[in-house]
Amino acid sequence: MPINHTRKTQLAALKSTYGVKHADAIALLDHPDEYQRAALCNVLANTPGVNTYKDAVAHLAEQDRAWAAAMQDEWDDLENCDCGYPLDEGRFHCCDCGAGHEYHCVC
Repeated sequence: MPINHTRKTQLAALKSTYGVKHADAIALLDHPDEYQRAALCNVLANTPGVNTYKDAVAHLAEQDRAWAAAMQDEWDDLENCDCGYPLDEGRFHCCDCGAGHEYHCVC
């Protein structure tokens, strides 16, 4: 099967499945990260009012900002801990064992 025919079939499937326009289907198909593409498709399929590629990207960015804010609140709680301190890599440095744990000391 020629490559162009396969691409046209994929574009038609995206348009009919998610109800997006041709330009949005192209943007989805050409998105470089396959996991993020799947997340964008999930947003298009399950979020009312989101019906373009641009809206789906904005929706995911908003979810990421909300998650980062929630994580920052958790890290702020750790700053008063006597046994360690938060690291930049999203982990917690334990003063007892010197290792990086997630969220709290486990030793």
